[in-house]
Amino acid sequence: MAKGTRITVDLGSKELLKAVKLASVEQGKPIREIIIEALEHWLGGKKGSGQQDYLAMMKALDEYRKTGGKGS
Repeated sequence: MAKGTRITVDLGSKELLKAVKLASVEQGKPIREIIIEALEHWLGGKKGSGQQDYLAMMKALDEYRKTGGKGS
């Protein structure tokens, strides 16, 4: 994952934030890793063309990063 890729999310629940912090402590991982794993798991569980679109987008993004934005 690229450094500096940031988002701000309003979780809408103090209890959810507490659960994320607790999972971080229990697993000995930074909150960042907990969130990334949760999002990857959630996206991986999606069925249908949305998952294929996501994978195609990630492949294209990876290629873009490798080439510095220049066509192959």
